[in-house]
Formats: sequence, C-alpha cells, structure tokens
Amino acid sequence: MQEVRLHWNRESIAKSDFAKLLEFCKLFEVVAHLDVQPEGVRQLARVEYQNGGSASDFDNFDFITVEQTIGSEKDGMETIVVMNSHPIVTTAIPFVDIAVIPPYSVSDDGMVLTLRGVPKGISGFLAATRLVLPPDKVSVISQEEPKHEALELLGERQLEILNLAVHHGYYQDPRGISVSALAEKLGIARSTLGEHLQSAEAALVKWVIEED
Repeated sequence: MQEVRLHWNRESIAKSDFAKLLEFCKLFEVVAHLDVQPEGVRQLARVEYQNGGSASDFDNFDFITVEQTIGSEKDGMETIVVMNSHPIVTTAIPFVDIAVIPPYSVSDDGMVLTLRGVPKGISGFLAATRLVLPPDKVSVISQEEPKHEALELLGERQLEILNLAVHHGYYQDPRGISVSALAEKLGIARSTLGEHLQSAEAALVKWVIEED
C-alpha cells in the first residue's frame, strides 16, 4: 500500500483550465465522492466565492455541472453537489486499485491530491496525469499494512496453526476437523498441537478480557 500526494502550485493552476474557476472562487473544496460514472464523478463540494461569484457561474463550465445547491454556512461557504468531468478526475476512474482521498481543493495556494493504493496503479495514474496537467511535486509515502494488536501476542508457529485450524473448520460447530487430523496435516504430535492451540487461545482470551 502506498500514499502519494500530487502538488500543483498557483502558477501551474493559473495556466490550466482551473484558472477560470479561480476567477470567481476563492476556494473550491471537494469533501466527498457521492457517485462514480464513466463520464465523471459526482462530488460534494464547499465553495467560497469571490468577486460576487455564485453557483450560476458554473453554467459556463465545460467540466463542472452544479446539480444541487444545498445551502450556505455561517462562514460564507456554500455547499453544492456537482458532476465533475475534468480530465484529471476521469483519468482516475479506470484505476480500480487506487483511491483519491478527500478533502482536496483548488485555491490560490494551488491544488493537492492524495492517492492511496497499490504502487502499480498509482504509477499508471501518475503517468496519465502528467499528460493532462503535470504536477509540480510528487510526495510518496510507503504505507505498511496495519497490524492487529491481538495477533502480535502470538508467535509465528501459533499463527500458522490457528490459521490452519480456522481454515479446516476446527472452530465450527460441529467441528470440521479433529485435533488428530489437524495434527497429521501439520506433521506434529497431537499433544504438541494441543499445547500450541491452548497457549494461543489463552493469550487471545486474556487480551480480550484486559481490553474489555
């Protein structure tokens, strides 16, 4: 798993089709993805207008269509639902092994997109994005798979035995395999298997009680 942030500075945004957005928006912030369609992504966005701007200014956009105006907030921000078909947005749609993580925004400070996914998918999206609007900076942070605290209590052999026991239905009711048959599959004595299971179960039960 990898996390990547793509950065565009103000100068790059000013030379792109996002420049038109900043003519009447001080901030356009995507806070959620509501739906993904082949033609674009339905987004929940918060907008801070400037220069007397309003939602009607989006009528002249090729890639943003306002579908609903939800209302204004106390800080002057307006919440809207839009269909966004910008090439950067649609480029991400075919990559099923990555996710674009809200919130992200377009403002006078530029734009930052955060991606999470497998390295191959992220590399593919980055290559496609460079054809549309090359980012000024790419920050890559490797992500390790999260570890479960309970499983960290067990040794490698205990985990192996528990996984096999669960896989063969040892903990089902009625049991899908006996202790003897399970020991035979592992190539160990029945008594040794029993000791491994008992110690692993004791450690997990203790963890559950202490966490509760």
